[in-house]
Amino acid sequence: MKKLLVIVTLAIGLIGCSNGVVEQKEQVIKVGSIGVNGVQRAKKDKNIVIMDTRSYDEYNGWDLDGNGINGHIPGAVNYPTSAIKDGNVEKALERKGIVAGNEIIIYGKNTETMKDTLIEKGYIVSIFDGGVEKWAEELLSFEKLKRYETIVPVSWVKDLLEGKKVIHYDGRSVKVFNVGWSEKGKPHMKEHIPGSYWMHTGWVEEGPLWNRVDDNKIKAELEKEGITTDTLVLIYGDPMAAARFGIIAKYAGVDDIRIINGGLKAWKDAGYPIETEMKIPEPVKEFGATVPQNPELIVDLPKAVELLKTEDGDLISIRSWKEYLGKVSGYDYIKPRGRIMGSKWGMAGSDPWHLEDYRGMDQFHMRPYTEIQKMWKDLKINSENHLAFYCGTGWRASEVWFYAQAMGLERISIYDGGWKEWSETKETKKKVLKGEPKVLNEENFIN
Repeated sequence: MKKLLVIVTLAIGLIGCSNGVVEQKEQVIKVGSIGVNGVQRAKKDKNIVIMDTRSYDEYNGWDLDGNGINGHIPGAVNYPTSAIKDGNVEKALERKGIVAGNEIIIYGKNTETMKDTLIEKGYIVSIFDGGVEKWAEELLSFEKLKRYETIVPVSWVKDLLEGKKVIHYDGRSVKVFNVGWSEKGKPHMKEHIPGSYWMHTGWVEEGPLWNRVDDNKIKAELEKEGITTDTLVLIYGDPMAAARFGIIAKYAGVDDIRIINGGLKAWKDAGYPIETEMKIPEPVKEFGATVPQNPELIVDLPKAVELLKTEDGDLISIRSWKEYLGKVSGYDYIKPRGRIMGSKWGMAGSDPWHLEDYRGMDQFHMRPYTEIQKMWKDLKINSENHLAFYCGTGWRASEVWFYAQAMGLERISIYDGGWKEWSETKETKKKVLKGEPKVLNEENFIN
């Protein structure tokens, strides 16, 4: 490993019982480069972190440069250089398990910018000469998000809509939906991806429980929006709302539904044009199948209770810690507080309207999947079990479902009724817990 020593003089104020004294102290920071063999050796050192500074999409597996590379160096964490501007650097590093004293090897794009940022934070930094291209030349393996094609980059969407040839597309008809809560589509009229349509979640879910509407209404709504079982449906907007519509459409039988990673923010950050004209999709006469085609994707109250009684089934609470403890209900229209007895906490965010624990620092991209996997492992969530995600009424749980399916999990659902239905239903409203558990995620359901 070649290293260049840089001497940085720091002025440190020492406060004592007498007058303040300023002491000059030298900090040695190592900067340099490293080759393939050095990276391979470093992978065995727990104190060394390998960091991929490319985009979330490239880390997931998308070959955006056309060089035949899908994924990242095994064991590498992902911190795009472009994400430095999106939030607190210290917080971002903490989420990746990087602590003071770690050495960091970086590769990817704009590595000089990332190097300077990390050095400023006091880390020992090396740059991998040649990066992923050199790794590929040596015929070494890569890792990737198992179903990365279901979480699509904005550049792929733009090329697709412009009629260019793109990978992971079979020529079927395409519809893009901007999803949120507004019957008249005010957010859409302000700005949207050209050619996309507005989808109000209130058209596919209804109060008072905010479960999905009945199957006939779902079918009719999809037909009104010009969607058949064979339509490629791309969704963006409020990520939770988009996922809520997406899983209901998937439950109905739409074969191919994908989330646009980063949504409108990523689209605008890329400098792509926006549109304000409200367009109405042309309806279709027939959806193409009876609804639902995939009933297992959404479980209702009886199945949720059944899962809690089994050895290989779990309800995963995608709610804030305060909601899980019962300190708040989280919603002005949900009065009861607490958690479902026997459920496991899957983390979520700071409140019902945020999902920071599952998103990148910009709050619109999917969080690097390796971080989600580690988070679940730390929470004792067994990905081999049948996992049914729930939240207050389904939005947060739906977004996490999409990430879980992209990660390759097979036995996953959402519990549609969530905390609102469970806590307001006579048969289950007393099957709740409050307060901090003695051992997190080891509580049992008691009949």
